[in-house]
Amino acid sequence: MATLEPNREALNGLAELLTYPSGDVLAAARRCRQLVGSRAARHLDAVAAGAERAGPTALEEVYTTTFDLDPACAPYVGHHLFGDGPQRGLFLARLADVYRQDGFAGWSPGGEVPDHLAVVLRYLAATAAGAAREALLRDALLPALEKMLAVQGGAENPYTSVLAAVREEVR
Repeated sequence: MATLEPNREALNGLAELLTYPSGDVLAAARRCRQLVGSRAARHLDAVAAGAERAGPTALEEVYTTTFDLDPACAPYVGHHLFGDGPQRGLFLARLADVYRQDGFAGWSPGGEVPDHLAVVLRYLAATAAGAAREALLRDALLPALEKMLAVQGGAENPYTSVLAAVREEVR
């Protein structure tokens, strides 16, 4: 099986788009569009169009509605793999260990949980290719994205397009 090797700058850009919108999402989507492959770029065009239509306050509401109020689309990889039971706890602990072992500075205890999509993408951007990194992509991130996209039907939601862009970029 070929090693998955998405563009590291693109992963950081996509991570920025998957955090609570505190900056210029339109500019971030346009920057990110320049970094991703052609399959992901069309989704980022939709993100930019949605951000332009919605404006900052509406995007905050859309983010909250999409990720925080709908457990079926919670932005946590482990939640989609294991639910919120003890297996997710083990996954979180293992992920935190991997981050420490790899010297990943983009996550620290007390901050966002280690399986948040943005944290996972930043980790993947910061670390070298290898079996563990590829397994996280193939066995955790992609299945979680598929579950999230299965419940997100609205093409008018820019965060659905961000999720689709991530999927295309890491395939």
